Amino acid sequence: MAIQAQLYSENFGWGAQDLVMENGACGFDTLCLLPQHQHQQQQHLMQFDQFQSLSHHKDHSFLVGSSLPFLPRNDDHQHQSMALPQIVSAHFEKQRMEFEHFINLQNERLRIAMQEQRKQQISVLVKKYESKTQFLLKQKEEEMAKASNRTMELQNFLKKLETESQTWQRIAKEKEAMVASLNSTIGRLRESAGNAAEDAESCCKNMEEEENTEKRIRRKMVCKCCNSRESCVVMLPCRHLCSCKDCEVFLDSCPVCTTVKKATVEALI
Repeated sequence: MAIQAQLYSENFGWGAQDLVMENGACGFDTLCLLPQHQHQQQQHLMQFDQFQSLSHHKDHSFLVGSSLPFLPRNDDHQHQSMALPQIVSAHFEKQRMEFEHFINLQNERLRIAMQEQRKQQISVLVKKYESKTQFLLKQKEEEMAKASNRTMELQNFLKKLETESQTWQRIAKEKEAMVASLNSTIGRLRESAGNAAEDAESCCKNMEEEENTEKRIRRKMVCKCCNSRESCVVMLPCRHLCSCKDCEVFLDSCPVCTTVKKATVEALI
């Protein structure tokens, strides 16, 4: 009985070191939880129970002949008693090795299955992040396209402003040239009027000539619209000094040459 209990604890029960894998997982407990291996485990347990019951039987010849076919037939009872523990130990050692091989095989299969499952999970995560990354890239591309269109619009608007600025600069230069020309014309008129006055003063031969000169000057300086007030507005583009400030509002063309009025400049005389 002591031998059987020792064999049971050392060979069939196994130690913790035989059940623990390199990765720390308990292979036997894993097998116990697998339904497909329960039948095989029950068969081994039944064989051990059968062997235990047969070991208590008094008839060693029946034990050797029927239950343990691997035991050699020997008439010497003492030899059988000495060989029986060795044979049983060898039998259980063989079973232990088979179980260890089976456990290692199942653990290897479990490791491979876990690796495959991990690969599948990683593949799912990669696909998920790839789709999300593609969505973000597409969104960024759309934002960049909108920004590019906005930049082009701003550039076109800037070019338009530059063109308008150049146009206004050209118009301003034209106006400056026109004002300079008008000032020159006004200066000549003043000079001619001054010369006429000097001629009238120097030529005091008769009053009639003086009156004619004054009338001529007045006719030149009088408003051609009302013929009463002095002309102080120059018509553009013909540059005729021919209207007063009050009549200029109602004129659409020059009263001297009938040129259509585009602008006017007040002359300070």
